[in-house]
Amino acid sequence: LQAPRARAAHTQTMTTMAAAAAAPARVGAATPRRLRSAVVTHAAGPRQLPVGIRVNLGTGKVTITDEKEEAAKKQLEADAQVAAATSKRPGALIKKREIKLKDNGNLTIAAMTEEDCVDATKLIMALFFKIKPLSLDFLAKDRLMAEQSERVYGGLSNGVTTSEDRLLVVAKVAGRLVGVAEVSLPGAKRFGAENVLPVAPNDLPYISDVAVSPNQRGRGVGKALLRACEAAMVSKGYSRMYLHTKLDNEAAQVMFGKAGYKEPAEVTAGLTEEQRAERSNSGEGVGAMMLKLRLKEPGSMLMAKDLRAKDYLY
Repeated sequence: LQAPRARAAHTQTMTTMAAAAAAPARVGAATPRRLRSAVVTHAAGPRQLPVGIRVNLGTGKVTITDEKEEAAKKQLEADAQVAAATSKRPGALIKKREIKLKDNGNLTIAAMTEEDCVDATKLIMALFFKIKPLSLDFLAKDRLMAEQSERVYGGLSNGVTTSEDRLLVVAKVAGRLVGVAEVSLPGAKRFGAENVLPVAPNDLPYISDVAVSPNQRGRGVGKALLRACEAAMVSKGYSRMYLHTKLDNEAAQVMFGKAGYKEPAEVTAGLTEEQRAERSNSGEGVGAMMLKLRLKEPGSMLMAKDLRAKDYLY
């Protein structure tokens, strides 16, 4: 036999557990087995719940949270606040790190400095400055290259000394610059990338550039640069990042794919007929024919990655 007080307590506990077990049937948030052991908050005060489970008896809602993810977010945000106390520029979010590459080589990842801008300009120009041999610009190639180099250097220098909405990261092997990456923060100017189709959302971070020296590719340099950029954006509270890559740049698509980037389903669904034909390279019409003959610049693919804070705790 139970004393009246004990019977009352037993009845209250059983009622609470029954409510917890019934709640998932109403909202479909968890299985009855998981919730049979849950003791929820009631008038007598809070009781201990299984890790990550929160039950609201008033609404019947069950919330399952990833406590490791939440803890990682708090840690990264705390690190970002410490960095912000020293500088408002995004480069302060990058901690200098020594990374072991796939072939056991050593790589240094750090925020770009003004001293890095010359070497970074040379790398970017070598990889991205192209002039068609049969164009009129080819006759003025040297002049155009000098002018473009000056613009690139000026942009990089501004990014590391003045800008508060651009993140610039470098990768070095034995002190020699072998890779750079740039992220435009939400709302920042993207220097023409805002006109690239499909359009990347302006309210989320965007990777403007990832450049790796040809003789350093395949070692994991690009992935290390991406990871550093992603960790910095997660520390600022962002959970997704976008980038563009050319449709004919299969090497970049493979690298980004291995790093977790993919074309969002909503972007794929919204492609125009011309864009779909360009993907397959088997379309008909003048546009498709120009692409096959290389008389038209190839289009771009928009890729995105969902970021989890717990993946970036070192």
